[in-house]
Amino acid sequence: MLALPSVLWGNLAALTIFSMEAGLVFLTTLYLQNVLHFGPLATGLVFGVPGLASVAAGVVAGRIIARRGSRMVLLAALLVQGGLTAPLILLGTQPNWLWLLIPALFGGFFGHITAVVAATVTATSEIADANKGLATGLITTSQRVAVTVGIPLLGAVMAIRADLLAGIHLALAADVLLTLLAVILIRASLSRRAFSGITT
Repeated sequence: MLALPSVLWGNLAALTIFSMEAGLVFLTTLYLQNVLHFGPLATGLVFGVPGLASVAAGVVAGRIIARRGSRMVLLAALLVQGGLTAPLILLGTQPNWLWLLIPALFGGFFGHITAVVAATVTATSEIADANKGLATGLITTSQRVAVTVGIPLLGAVMAIRADLLAGIHLALAADVLLTLLAVILIRASLSRRAFSGITT
C-alpha cells in the first residue's frame, strides 16, 4: 500500500499532524498549569475555545476539499497548524499572554482538523474499492502511532533546557520546524509526480 504515493504521503502527513498536535497539547498543558499556575478547570476552559474551532473545521473541511482538492488543502492546513504554533514561542510568564495563546490555538486547531480530513482523503481516494478498508486502517494506525510518538519526542526536546518555559519554547520551535519539513517533503513529492505525469 505504501508503494502508492498518495497513500505514503497521506500517512506521512497523518504522522506529522497527530504527533505535533499531541505534543502541542502536552506542552500547552504544562505551560498553563506549571508556568501560569492555572488549575485543571481553568486549563480545560482554555482548551474549550480551540475545541470549538475543531468542530467548525469538521463541518467545513469537506467543502473546502471539494473545491480546492485534498492535496492543496492538506499543505495549506499543515502550514496553518505549524504556522500558528510559531507565535507560541513568545509566550511569557504572565496570564496576559492568553491574548496570544487562545487565538493561536483556535486557528491552529482549525488547521489541524482540516489537515486530518485532507490527509485521510489523500491517503484513501486513489485506492481501489476493494482496498479502501486496508488504506483506512493504515492511516488510522499512523494516527495512533503518531500520538504515542509526539509527546515523548517534544518532551525530550523540552527536557534539554533546565528552565521549563525555555524548554517549552525549544520544543515548540521543534514542532514548527518538523511540520515545515513535512510540508516541504510532501510538496516536493507532489510536484515530482505532477511533472512525471506531464512528461510521460
